[in-house]
Amino acid sequence: MKIKRLLIQNFRNIAFLDLSPSPSFNVIYGANGTGKTSFLEAISYLGFGRSFRTSKYQSLIKDEDPFFSISADLLRDEDSFTDEVGVIRYRQKSQNSVISVNTTRSSRIIDLIDKTSVQVIHPQGINLVLEGPELRRNFLDWGIYYTLPEYKKIWSDYKRLLNSRNALLRDKQDLSYLEFIDNPLSELSENISELRENYLESLLPILSEKLSLFLPDFSFEFSYSKGWEKGISLSSVLALNIEKDRNLGYTFYGCHRADLKIKTNNFPASELLSRGQLKLLVCAMRLAQGELLKQEANKRCIYLIDDISSELDERSRSILLQDLRKSDNQVFITNIAKDIKIQECEDAKLIDIASLVFNI
Repeated sequence: MKIKRLLIQNFRNIAFLDLSPSPSFNVIYGANGTGKTSFLEAISYLGFGRSFRTSKYQSLIKDEDPFFSISADLLRDEDSFTDEVGVIRYRQKSQNSVISVNTTRSSRIIDLIDKTSVQVIHPQGINLVLEGPELRRNFLDWGIYYTLPEYKKIWSDYKRLLNSRNALLRDKQDLSYLEFIDNPLSELSENISELRENYLESLLPILSEKLSLFLPDFSFEFSYSKGWEKGISLSSVLALNIEKDRNLGYTFYGCHRADLKIKTNNFPASELLSRGQLKLLVCAMRLAQGELLKQEANKRCIYLIDDISSELDERSRSILLQDLRKSDNQVFITNIAKDIKIQECEDAKLIDIASLVFNI
């Protein structure tokens, strides 16, 4: 999947933008505050249905404008057909979002996400390693989501049952109803955990190869902690901990509590690596995901690299750019200057963001 045409309106400080990007590399350069990160943020909204910088979508709408809109023509990987996707979000909460996929309107953001696979590497991206396990669960789930069509329903069914169980626990209702929830909940949790473990097993050979290039002086260990004790079924764990869960008001054990543990030279990576090394680790993880996606599903993703010079020296940038070039994915890079050297890439496009954005 690659963007053939992108239109952005009233998004952050971008009043209007119409771009036909290069199918390979696009370097967006310009001074701070000219809209470079906002440009990437708009593309990422198509892939996640949210911003990678804020959870408040109203702050994405320019000035006092009533809405923002983002649309793109996406060239499919498997054929020459193009998907037309778009989203409009209004400042007034009473006005529903409008999702459009090939002229069909929808209110479900997931219909947009299904068509647009995006990977983002930005200065705060090291939180994947530094912060809590939710980001690392999302990392694994992203890979499974785009390679296994049925995963969407499996995860949706699990969340529905989990919410029902938590409601019973919070309301202190008759807990005998839990027996109708715990068995299917446990089966789904076991299924999700197995899918995550299998995905990690497939990812590790690719990831190890990239880490040997990015961080050759370190050894890494990745392990999946499924959210309850190994060697015992989740249904048994839930039965043994009903009183604990009732006191807490929520379900403590299950795949929603899973984590991806990352160690470096036998220490937690978060404690041993510098910020620059953490960024290289995250780059390797994101690039490995893209390569596995191509191998298993014959799909490409779009890479968004915000402020490529942040935390990365010239050698690190060179390794990152060379790996991206070999991947044959579409790449958007932001930098203050345009002096980004991309070897053996004749169709790279340099984009002066200040000359592209119309502040109407």
